Amino acid sequence: MADHHAETVMVRGERAPRGAEGERLLVNGERMAMRLWENEKAGVGKPDHRNPYEYVAYVVKGALKITIDGHAFEVRAGDSYCVPANTTYSLQILEQATVVEATSPSDRGAVTQTSSE
Repeated sequence: MADHHAETVMVRGERAPRGAEGERLLVNGERMAMRLWENEKAGVGKPDHRNPYEYVAYVVKGALKITIDGHAFEVRAGDSYCVPANTTYSLQILEQATVVEATSPSDRGAVTQTSSE
């Protein structure tokens, strides 16, 4: 266990920086991070790939088809799912979607980077 705690910060939604794919990079700590995919367009998808981190997701609105380790299912507003670390998965957005994700460990380092207010 670390002998110090990650800096505690609050990230205002309108000030959250954008990631490489347009997602909002929300708060993160030493062991987890949050991000928000807003109004992702229907028809967009991600081919089979893996990440070195586990992530859990909550569908705020819309619908997605996700295939995790060969098992396909549809998720809609109010549903959640988990993709284990190093597991092959793909997704297809069926209806414009907003999804909140949390990754563990953090996929961005130990401390949230924010711009000054």
